[in-house]
Amino acid sequence: MAWSERGYQVAAWVGLVLLAWVVAWLGKGLTALVAHRFEARTRRRLAGVWDLLFWGAVLTFAVAVFGFGDAHAVALAFVKLAVVYLVWVALEALIESRLVRRGFDPNLVLLLRYTLITLLVAWAAYMVAGSQIAPVIGALGVLGLAVGLAAQDTFSNFIAGIILLMDRPFKIGDWVHIGSEYGQVEGLTLRTTRLRTPDNESVAIPNAVVAGGEIKNLSAGGPLRLRIPVGVAYRHDTREVRKVLESVVAAHSGLLQDPAPAVLVTGLGDSSVDFTLVVWIPESEVPNYPVVAAELTEAAKIALDEAGIEIPFPQRTVWFPEPLRVIQETPSGG
Repeated sequence: MAWSERGYQVAAWVGLVLLAWVVAWLGKGLTALVAHRFEARTRRRLAGVWDLLFWGAVLTFAVAVFGFGDAHAVALAFVKLAVVYLVWVALEALIESRLVRRGFDPNLVLLLRYTLITLLVAWAAYMVAGSQIAPVIGALGVLGLAVGLAAQDTFSNFIAGIILLMDRPFKIGDWVHIGSEYGQVEGLTLRTTRLRTPDNESVAIPNAVVAGGEIKNLSAGGPLRLRIPVGVAYRHDTREVRKVLESVVAAHSGLLQDPAPAVLVTGLGDSSVDFTLVVWIPESEVPNYPVVAAELTEAAKIALDEAGIEIPFPQRTVWFPEPLRVIQETPSGG
């Protein structure tokens, strides 16, 4: 093909691309005008339809101008993809308005979104490929088996993510202990569970570890009970100690009075009489429960010191069956 003819083809393709860009730009403006009542995220996604059509037009014009293949098939494929994308935008807007805003469980909403994405991807593949998709699915099945054997950990995390979404041991926003990690649940993907710790660190824990370990949800039951241990020497009157500790509890403004706090003798240890401050904090204070526990511990120490009540060190008494004899040796040559 002569260079002059190739140049005409490039010029024609560039002109068509510019025309498609103008149409997409006008389409975005019209969409923003018509969809002004929708939220910003929905408007952006609707505008994304025009981006999809623009790139479809770019590829279609290239196929048509340079004779690479069937331009009609390419254009039809992009139109089908745009229809699937519009269906997804409509379903997302429906989920947002009907489920999220009405306080539906975030975990179930997430599971619903993943399910819809999977179904729409399969639908889009079928619409584009039609009956020719069967060999592709067979090839993907063989490839998927090979990848699955090579990435068993990833697959186990995927299955564990589905289990967590269905079992719902926590929801987005809950404060949880997962193993040694403590924080607020930020999100749950099909591979990891994301926590935001009180130190503002983002922690990603594999779902298989979460599903197979111990989960303590501090936000699931409303108010949270704290147990603060305090030990005092045996020589002190327990009634006097109780009065001092009850004054410590009464002075803390962040505790609930219903259920009522209590100061209990919970054990007679080797070196001390063991008291426990049993208090309740409201759900709003659950994220700060380590701080509340530390404040009560410090206040109890100060109050006991001011009352002259001893917090003993661990002590051991060693008994010998016979009196000990002390032998003093004189150094040789002395």
